[in-house]
This record gives sequence, structure tokens and C-alpha cells, in this order.
Amino acid sequence: MKTTRINSWCGWDPLEEVWVGRNHDPAFFDTIKNPKVRSPLQRIAQETEEDFQNLITILKQYGVSKIMRPEFDSNLRFGDGTPAHATNPRDHHFVYGDQLYRFEDKSCYNNLYREYSEQNNKVYDPYSNNIATPITHNLEASQCVRFGDAVLIDRLQYDHMKWFRNNFADTKVFVSTLDGHSDGVFCPVKPGLIITTYEYKNHFERSIFKDWEFAYTDNNSWEQVSDLKKSVNKMLLKTDQRYYVEGEENNDEFIHFVDSYLNDWVGYVAESVFDVNMLVLDQNHVVVKSYNKKMFDVFKKHKIEPIICNLRHCFFWDNGLHCNTLDIRRNGKKERYLNY
Repeated sequence: MKTTRINSWCGWDPLEEVWVGRNHDPAFFDTIKNPKVRSPLQRIAQETEEDFQNLITILKQYGVSKIMRPEFDSNLRFGDGTPAHATNPRDHHFVYGDQLYRFEDKSCYNNLYREYSEQNNKVYDPYSNNIATPITHNLEASQCVRFGDAVLIDRLQYDHMKWFRNNFADTKVFVSTLDGHSDGVFCPVKPGLIITTYEYKNHFERSIFKDWEFAYTDNNSWEQVSDLKKSVNKMLLKTDQRYYVEGEENNDEFIHFVDSYLNDWVGYVAESVFDVNMLVLDQNHVVVKSYNKKMFDVFKKHKIEPIICNLRHCFFWDNGLHCNTLDIRRNGKKERYLNY
């Protein structure tokens, strides 16, 4: 009998198997005739994959034994149907215990669903006729945070709260008032420690976090481009604060193309705090995008080693290291961490 590969109850148990996102390779954009559009998109594609390869190297160095990735048809070119990317598997999937749930229909993940479903794994896919589907469509996995025998769900996800309570009678559901992607504004690093920003300090039901330390940090995500502040503000104004690509602030043809054809590829980058969108490898190691003094001081206090992995185009994709990955297996079990 095959043993299930899926096991993840929280975000801090030792990471053993993980998905890492993927974008199309630069050749995908060869059919775009305008070089002012094609060239920056190819640069983004190339550098995004380079950063993912750096992340994969770090994961292997720190003992992650299995790294899986979605796959695109290598013959696809821009214009062959609706373009999709797979840089953010966390946003479209949810792992709880030994179960994997699919929330969005993207064919680039089919290779992964097939492999897991052909083995002794519980894969719930509402887009397949062959797999049980105890779930509705269009749920936001990034607004659900696991705490062992409890989950914290943003109040915007009423349907998700209802679904959890109906399908996991022994799981306690609590509500946050973050009104957006939870992993973009706070991170439970280990039992007893949450890192967030001052802006969101009153958005949690604090009684359930009795004896937990809330460490507040500044949003330093934009510091690495601070010397380009004028250009950043110029492009954010043009894009309604949705995305930024260094060097393209005067490229109105690129901006128009993205707004017209790649609207689903970008988010609302002005509200994301990439510093806290981190990937915890275990209670002593965490992968972060960049140096943040307040955050690093907290890590030092708790004897946590931060590992820097830069993401040059997080301001375009509007996703960080947590979004770019999906923990499939962690070495842990269902436990109680919250006070209730």
C-alpha cells in the first residue's frame, strides 16, 4: 500500500515536499511583434525563472527532499488561447492535513494532479469528472491560514467559512478582518510568534492568541527601489497602483498591453507587504525576500536564521515567496496551537 505524500497542518513544521511556481519561458512571447512589449515580458520571464532556480537551490540546501513544478506545453505561444501563468500555486490550492484542494482551473497543474491522484492521495478537483469534488469554485486559498486543529479565514470568504464548518466538524474556524490575502500582511513563523505590520495590529481576535507574541515590522518592500522613487510613483500612477516593472515607467505601450491582455497576471501591488510573505522551512529557518532590520531583530531574538532569496519581479506578479510555493508535506501532526 502506498503512503500518502500529502501532510501539512500548519506553516512551520519541517518542510519536506513543496511546489514551486513557474512562468512561461521567454520564447512564449516571440509572437508579440512590438519589441517595446516583447522585450520586457521576455526579461520578466527569464529573471523570474532565475529567481525560482535560486529558491530551489536554497530549498535543497536546507533539506527539502521533493520539489515539484507545474508544466506548460513548450509549443504554446502568446495568442494560443487565454494566457495563464503559474507563478503563485498558493493562491489556487489549499492543503489541509492529508488533503489537497484545487480552486482554479489551470491546465499547467494537470501533471501534478495526475501524479498525486494516481497514488494514494486525497486530491479534490472540481474541474475533473474523475475526482470527488466536495468544494465549490472560486475560493481564495490565500485567505485561509492553518493553525493545526484550527483555521483563520478572512471575513470576505463567507462561503469558505461555511464550507470548512460543513466538511471539517472537528476543525475550529476563526475569522480575521484583513479583507484580503492574509499571507500578504502577516505570517505565523512558529507557535507563539506572528510577524505583521502596525497597520493590521487590530485585525485579529486576540483572545485566541493568548501568550503569542505579535512582532510588528515596517513595510520595507519598496526600499530596494527607493532610489527610483520618482519612477516608481510615476508607473504606479499609470497602473492604478497595480504593478511596477523597473525601467518600464515610460513605456506606455507595455503598460497598455498588460492592461489589455494580461490583466489577470497582475494584482494590486501597493497593498502587499512582501517582507512578511515569507516561506518558513521549519521553526529555525525562514526564506525571506530581503533584509528588514526590525524583522531580522525578531529572528535573532528567537534564534531563527533568515535566508534571503530576492524576487526581482514580485512588483509585477504581486506575489512573494509564500505565494510562489505550496507546502505539500511537512513533518508534523494535527495539534492545538490557539487558545479556545
